[in-house]
Amino acid sequence: MPGRRVYSDLDPQSRFRVRVFAFKLLTVIPISVMIAGGQPLPLLQVFAFFCAWHAVFSGIAALLLRQSYCAPALTAWDEMAAFCGLALLARLAA
Repeated sequence: MPGRRVYSDLDPQSRFRVRVFAFKLLTVIPISVMIAGGQPLPLLQVFAFFCAWHAVFSGIAALLLRQSYCAPALTAWDEMAAFCGLALLARLAA
């Protein structure tokens, strides 16, 4: 399909950011399930909490690395935006 970028078409920095985001997301999900299962807390609220914290940490990383928020490649700012979106979506669904 023309105009559609896939993982292999991304530059090395963007591929790295996708892998970092996927790793963080794959750690947040089971940790949220474990914490929500042992406490009387709703799963989506716990997931939103951890996504919000990962967004904060990604934003701090972007600041420390002095990354541009409008760079042509994916940066920690994009990761922060993705975690903010997931946190908001989980909070609204809860």
